[in-house]
Amino acid sequence: MRLRKRANWPILVYRYWVDPEYQTWEQFPDAIRQEAEAMRALWNHLVGAFERRQVAYAQARTALTPEVTEARPTTSLTAGTTHKPSALTLRQIQQTFLSATQEVSKTSPVTWGNKQFVTTQFFAALARFFNKQGNPPQPRSGEFHELHFQHRFTEGGLPVERIFGHSQRLCLTNVPPDAFSPALPQRQRKHLARTSGFFQVSGSQVRFRTILHRPFPPGAYLKTAALVGKKCAQNGYHCDRTDEGHTTPARWNWSLQLTLEVPPSQLPLPHDTATAAVQVRCELVDEQRLCFGILTDATGREEALFLPEPILGSWQHKRTLQRQADHLLDRTKLQLQKLPLPVQLPLSVKQMLSHLNTAHAPGLWRLLRSLDHMGVEDEVVQILRHWAADSTKLLREAHGLERRYLGHRDWFYHNVAVQLCHRYQQLAITATELYSPAVQEKKENNTGERQGLGTYRQLAAPSRFVSFVQQAASKTGTTVTIAPRLRPVAPR
Repeated sequence: MRLRKRANWPILVYRYWVDPEYQTWEQFPDAIRQEAEAMRALWNHLVGAFERRQVAYAQARTALTPEVTEARPTTSLTAGTTHKPSALTLRQIQQTFLSATQEVSKTSPVTWGNKQFVTTQFFAALARFFNKQGNPPQPRSGEFHELHFQHRFTEGGLPVERIFGHSQRLCLTNVPPDAFSPALPQRQRKHLARTSGFFQVSGSQVRFRTILHRPFPPGAYLKTAALVGKKCAQNGYHCDRTDEGHTTPARWNWSLQLTLEVPPSQLPLPHDTATAAVQVRCELVDEQRLCFGILTDATGREEALFLPEPILGSWQHKRTLQRQADHLLDRTKLQLQKLPLPVQLPLSVKQMLSHLNTAHAPGLWRLLRSLDHMGVEDEVVQILRHWAADSTKLLREAHGLERRYLGHRDWFYHNVAVQLCHRYQQLAITATELYSPAVQEKKENNTGERQGLGTYRQLAAPSRFVSFVQQAASKTGTTVTIAPRLRPVAPR
């Protein structure tokens, strides 16, 4: 592996959501779609080489030497499976496998940057498999659900300033400096940060629009640039004013991911004698405050760590939207049960209509698809269409709200972890599952509150905060020790 020119510079990934000029994957140029097919073929050929390697290894394990056969004439073939091949045999099998992967990569028509990405991902999957952290890599087929096109910049990387109008593989239109001025309102900064550019894939340019919501660090170097797309299945429904409805098609989310080598920051180092302990917990103090930890330093000073109120408010609003969707489902089922059962429907559809009292949302979706497929137009279909359209609006708002407040929570945890690691040289973390007396009383008196408290723990996600502390400590040199999890017994 080639050594980095700036080994002490941290590496950060900047991600920007982009809106490409092509709305669907089928609209992309043929050269780009052929590149994606070639990348998948390269992956499948690498998987095939690994499967042949596994077969050769299994044959070497089951092959008994003459000495073993003479020493154990009654040994069955099953016992031979425990025979370990010699080191020379293992080296030969591994060398054959590596030679096969090199030949597959050499003959592949994939461009160099994408070829490096596929092979890196393949050997990373092998490392997880041999470390018993995942399954072996599997061949890929069918429709594309995720795409990753990459450029790698050698010779130490590309100066980040050259992205603006000087690079042929990735180009962005420059934005005014006021786009990142804290003196301007956020809406005005967002308007000024709007820009456009293109990303080159296999000789074709994909033009896009984006918002540079954060500036590039001055003096940074661009190591890799990737255009990443993920297909999001839209289990939704749209009903227009004429009561004609149709399912919403799947859409693609695209992002531009830039891996940068940034100059080391000049933040103050933590004090050598500064120590503190953090008791990670999930304690609902009141309707506006959710405590996720208690900080105690060497002087005995205690400080409660709370989630920001907007995060808790967004979580409560999302719960309200879910309850509205559940109420809408129950009301729709009652409306359908009051209608007479149509005679001309197939038996399978009649059975679904006769079991509405135990049906959930997926059952109503299947019923609506069956009726739309048969071309049925009656009151049942109209009720289902209105339910599907209204439910889609509620659930999409809930999912979008969840995505935003979880991102806000992670951003907040990251900043708190960085501040703690710059204030203290040693941090001791203990995890517990304690609640305030008021919440504990609710838990004992109302069994339905148990599920709500579990959801609060999902919102707080103490393990996420601990992971951010560990990441920040690896950059600042802070020593972090994690005590075993405490599970106190609730008072009876």
